[in-house]
Amino acid sequence: MKHLRTFFSVSLIIVLAITALTGCKKQPQAVKSPFTEMTWENSVEDVIAEEGDDYTTYESIYNGTTYEFAKNYLDQDGTVKYMFDDNDKLMCVAWAFGTDDEETLKDTYNKIHQDVEDTYGESGYDSENPTNYGDVWYLENGNILLMVVTTDTQQALQYSYLNPEVSTKETEN
Repeated sequence: MKHLRTFFSVSLIIVLAITALTGCKKQPQAVKSPFTEMTWENSVEDVIAEEGDDYTTYESIYNGTTYEFAKNYLDQDGTVKYMFDDNDKLMCVAWAFGTDDEETLKDTYNKIHQDVEDTYGESGYDSENPTNYGDVWYLENGNILLMVVTTDTQQALQYSYLNPEVSTKETEN
């Protein structure tokens, strides 16, 4: 009986150790957008409950609907867009704003860029274009895109978080 108890105790310790080492691996930190509390599991109803019922809709690039709400972020008036697929699954959330002031645009870009870089490290992409520029952070839990477009008539910034299902892997240049 003493040997049987020892055998079961040792077996239990081994099983727990193996489980701890394989089945309970630390999961990567989920990407969390700083301009919304929504996650990839949230529904359209959750988004409307969070943001309010003053929104516009249009077709999303994921064959579903985009819900767009007014949103102030970093003291800039812009919009937040929630893009759903044809199964009402959240695929992308993005904040965007436009301005006539190039300095405001650059300052906002630099602030966001530094915050993302401090959290996730250096970007895996740089457009190297002085007027239309941006970065991509290729992350296991979804890519982050930060881009600026400037033309003769418009200057805009978009800061996007992509669901891992629609994120791409970093490519070698």
